[in-house]
Amino acid sequence: MDREIPRTPYKKPCFLDTLATRRWAGLGDGVRLETYGIATAPSDVRALFDLQNRPEGCWAWFEVLAATTLSSREEAFILALVDSQGLALAAMPVVLIDGQVTRGLTSPFTTLFCAPLGMSGNARLFGELLAGKVGATLKLDALDGTDPAVKALQEGLSAGDLAVLKFRHFANWFERIQDFPFYWDGRQSRLKAIVKRKAAPLLRQDRLRFDLIDMTVRWHEGADIYNAIYAKSWKPAEPHPRFIDALLEKLGPRGLARLAVAWIDGVPAAAQIWLVQDARATIFKLAHDPAFDGQSPGTLLTHWVLRRLHDQNGVCDVDFGRGDDSYKRLWLSSSRDRHGILAANPRSLKGMAAITFDILPSKFANYLRPGRVCANLRFEDTAP
Repeated sequence: MDREIPRTPYKKPCFLDTLATRRWAGLGDGVRLETYGIATAPSDVRALFDLQNRPEGCWAWFEVLAATTLSSREEAFILALVDSQGLALAAMPVVLIDGQVTRGLTSPFTTLFCAPLGMSGNARLFGELLAGKVGATLKLDALDGTDPAVKALQEGLSAGDLAVLKFRHFANWFERIQDFPFYWDGRQSRLKAIVKRKAAPLLRQDRLRFDLIDMTVRWHEGADIYNAIYAKSWKPAEPHPRFIDALLEKLGPRGLARLAVAWIDGVPAAAQIWLVQDARATIFKLAHDPAFDGQSPGTLLTHWVLRRLHDQNGVCDVDFGRGDDSYKRLWLSSSRDRHGILAANPRSLKGMAAITFDILPSKFANYLRPGRVCANLRFEDTAP
């Protein structure tokens, strides 16, 4: 007979705990949650991530987040739903503080939280088991709200006796490009005029060059170029400065992170990081040197990379990451919402506070505005 899932968190792991698996009781037929350190997760759990075929879902992506974005109080672990034979069915990377699950392993860089939740039934059971590990509140963000597994996860958290709120997190601009000339012909005349007017004299005088850095041998050089341009740009300092170098080192050689540079008069004027896999690409991080504002190097580089990836790599599904910046509408014509989930434990004082001041007021506002997802909760977004 299975023992009841404990409602209190296990003790904070020590160093020796990361060397072995900690088991939590599950529901029926031996299905249970297991917890692994990032460094000790077994191969079948890691494979669940890589089988998603998305840069932001691969195992290396979460290794980078765990190594570069956590505070001194936070620890990253993998929760895995396994069957009676120990086979991993679903998994989620999470962050713990003082032994309590508090959030998914995301950061201001995350444009889509890709946890391998599997089929809806597994995702729902995962949510129900996960609910028993939430001491006060759990926040999951950057979610695809149309994914059936995400909906099932939310149902499972509710079935596990948590109060659950779905909220709008940020806008994500996207487009499906079947034919590049047709796509480009549909852009606003202002954008097309900038590309034509700015590029022509630079190319005619042999002053402009584009480059995709070979990340298998030059990732470090590429990171230095990007960081130098970013430091000169108008953008605020990165919240996690070690992230970019680690990302390019881990994902660059696999072709999942591409670094493109626009050179003017032999000087790097703009740099962009794109996340690419199969026929999908995310325009992830952009920066340009303000000294070259008159030449619009970022615009010229975006056009060049977009066409190259489409023509040479078959990329047709393109999105612009986080945020509703006006310039993104010039490039991509459709917008969708990424969502978040806030779940609170009513048996906790902090959980009750979240229910009282966040969840209930937001649900009431949604009741008055039927069919609209709550946008009252505010979380800081970082545009590319």
